[in-house]
Amino acid sequence: MGTFDFLRPTEDAACLRVENPSGLDVRLFANPDVPFEREAFEQLFEFLDVARAVADVRAAERRGAPAFFGDAAAGLDRVVLTPDFHKGSVVPVGTVAAARNMCIPQAIGNDVCCGMRLLVTDLPAEALEPHWPALQRRLRAIFFAGERDIPMSPRQREAVLRDGLPGLVRTADDNAGTGIWRRFDRRAAEEDLHRAHAEGHFPTRGLFGFEGFIESSGNVDGRDPQIGCVGGGNHFVELQRVEALFDGHAARAWGVSKGSLAIMVHSGSVGLGHAVGGYFMDRAREIFPRGVAAPKGGFFPLPIAGPRAEEGRFYLDGMGNAANFAFANRLFLGLMAVRAIEEASGRSVAARLVYDAPHNLVFREGERCLHRKGATPAHGPGALAWLGEPVIIPGSMGASSFLLAGSGHDAALESACHGAGRALSRGRASRAPREVFARHTASLRIVGPIDPRSPALARRRDILEKYERRVMEEAPYAYKDVEPVVESVEAAGIARKVARLFPLCTVKG
Repeated sequence: MGTFDFLRPTEDAACLRVENPSGLDVRLFANPDVPFEREAFEQLFEFLDVARAVADVRAAERRGAPAFFGDAAAGLDRVVLTPDFHKGSVVPVGTVAAARNMCIPQAIGNDVCCGMRLLVTDLPAEALEPHWPALQRRLRAIFFAGERDIPMSPRQREAVLRDGLPGLVRTADDNAGTGIWRRFDRRAAEEDLHRAHAEGHFPTRGLFGFEGFIESSGNVDGRDPQIGCVGGGNHFVELQRVEALFDGHAARAWGVSKGSLAIMVHSGSVGLGHAVGGYFMDRAREIFPRGVAAPKGGFFPLPIAGPRAEEGRFYLDGMGNAANFAFANRLFLGLMAVRAIEEASGRSVAARLVYDAPHNLVFREGERCLHRKGATPAHGPGALAWLGEPVIIPGSMGASSFLLAGSGHDAALESACHGAGRALSRGRASRAPREVFARHTASLRIVGPIDPRSPALARRRDILEKYERRVMEEAPYAYKDVEPVVESVEAAGIARKVARLFPLCTVKG
């Protein structure tokens, strides 16, 4: 883990207290085998300065400044760091922050409702062995070469943005029997709603300026340019083999059996989330009270109570629109993978949803806004799931992923990590020695927008080098070892292991 003078042990061996200049309750859940970088903590301390900024606003109000929070008690209460904690673009990934009567758009960033969707099929993974060349060709064609074939009527687009997966189910008949909808089982999708967090939708009061997007297809069967996008960065669609079971009872209940072929989807709201995040980060900066020192790092709060409450509520509406789109996007990515498998193997494939778990969201619970950046809900047995909420923790293109069951750990804000976490920044990973890159990726099946072995690209070193840099950014050596990360989650009592899945082929944008 490294030695940092601000980390203090607690009574829990898998939990450390993080002393910080803001004097807030900050806890890091990790065992000594998980590495961390000082830059991530420095970025965290900048984020915590929002507590000082809020206190300064409240003091200014008491001196007669125009009301911002008014009588609403606002503040940053607690912060939890998950074991994949690492430096992010604006806020550390693996940061969970509980705030009162305010939300902080920059605390979750632009990748709104990035999340994981896991399906298990009725096909044994070994059945794909004779079909890998054909399957990789079909995956590339469907995901990147214009064969997505997802018609969406304006009514369907609006239903998705307002209501997420329930809206998609409700309007499925608009394009029944056309394109990807031929593989959409409305009854199964309706039954699957309880296998998605919050049934795959967040409440919204309207639309965040997406009217043009809704109408842009024009025709009922207009093809949608956004939905079905994997996205870039660490997003992926991966075919996996269920390698081991640790909790047979939970695995059986969730339909997970050893040796089966699984499909794991990691994607979000693509361009829609960026539109929402960018606008509201600017809006939060614009309305922050003049005469008060701005919070470090640009972490400006938006009230959800008091005289400026509509500012924060408007953000939550826009965030909800993007989140609802992300749930639908992951559903279609799963259908696209099933289509590729069927067409390459010549077999009919049934896929059952295990769970759809979102990240990068503000979860409002009354006056509390729980920000999860690169962290996933891990509620215990109860209304969401009688075995505990499924938690999905991917490794890397060359490492196993894990399925766990949440325990509802209050000290961890009922949150778990959303992956292994980066060990190297994208820039450093792309500068790794060629022999290191080759050693870590030679045996991997990676499907991207281009086929680097195509004779048509033999003379295009510019294209090949750009593609290789993007793969290098996401190579296995760029990520932490997933095993200590998962062991930390289990040792802390946040979630227990149910199954381990091994990557067979990864689709990367």
